[in-house]
Amino acid sequence: MLKAMMVDDEEIALEVLDILLAEIGGVYVAGKFSQVADAIAQAAELKPDLIFLDIQMPGINGLEAAELLLAQSPESEVIFVTAHHEYAIEAFESNAIGYLLKPVIKDKLAKTLNRYIEMQQKLIRRSSASAAVDRAKEEEAASLSNERKALHLKVMGSLELYEADGKLVTWRTKKTKELFAYLWSFAGAPVNRYYILHDLWPETELERAQTLFHTTLYNLRTSLKKAGFSDAVAFGDERYWLTAAGIVSDLSRLEHILSGDAQAYHAMELLALYRGDYLEMEHYSWADEKRQQVRTSFIDHLDYIAEQSAPSMKEQLLRRLIGLEPYTLKYYDQLLEHLHQEGNRAAAAKLDEQRRQIIGNELDAAINRKQR
Repeated sequence: MLKAMMVDDEEIALEVLDILLAEIGGVYVAGKFSQVADAIAQAAELKPDLIFLDIQMPGINGLEAAELLLAQSPESEVIFVTAHHEYAIEAFESNAIGYLLKPVIKDKLAKTLNRYIEMQQKLIRRSSASAAVDRAKEEEAASLSNERKALHLKVMGSLELYEADGKLVTWRTKKTKELFAYLWSFAGAPVNRYYILHDLWPETELERAQTLFHTTLYNLRTSLKKAGFSDAVAFGDERYWLTAAGIVSDLSRLEHILSGDAQAYHAMELLALYRGDYLEMEHYSWADEKRQQVRTSFIDHLDYIAEQSAPSMKEQLLRRLIGLEPYTLKYYDQLLEHLHQEGNRAAAAKLDEQRRQIIGNELDAAINRKQR
């Protein structure tokens, strides 16, 4: 027999649903709650198979309530029951297995229950059929190194997340991708929900932002679960955090090099790692400060290494510095000197013309500012 929990601020709605479930049979109602807080307090103990949940309730949105309830009873499945059809898309995006409109029709309720039963039976059959395969995979996985099993993340330039087998993770929405980047950027530290809402939905009314956040969070958990990280996002005390231990990133390697003494033998790896500024292609305003910090540290490192590098590497480093700091004339001067020493007059002449254009542009800009 299935165990169910019902949450609705309307007492009559609870009673009607209880009667319908009794008529259908096969469902034991372990708890009926008109207050979400009471349901959350009991969810971990009751561990219901199904949570019937109203969406429009005083003080809290049903999508947000679902998140809090599932945090207490993660094995439960949610069926939304509401008089508001406009929430249907968001409800299904949140991975709820059902969406029933009030007044609830008995036949539709029965179909929803049957769908849940069929889902569970399929899971059991698949589990039984693949048990031997799963054991083999577990043995194989145990022999792999932690890095091989980890997700691989690139954040220099654009954000790209790859599964252990090299498959690129795709995101359901741009906000799902941004929420991942935001939580990951805190390196496993908990982040208050209101900071998340402020940084990711700064122009959105609070109640709407909360709805969008919880839908996005469901999408993120689904994407990471498909990639093999089913419990990657945790929740507690109004805070969320991403378990980043299983994610290997280009930024981590870059910062490891930049935190040590600058060495010429790191030059090639640094140039390869720095595909662009931190999350440059994503245009996340909350990443601006970190972007500038990494950029400044990288430039300082390259500046030092360029002075001690062999001639074959010096040109690459100075050209990268010019690309990053096109108005810093000393890099042009250093490269011009290097090209003359190497006897490369054509390249030196071309660079000198580029330098003259930069100086001319700066003078024109200064004159315009003075005339204003």
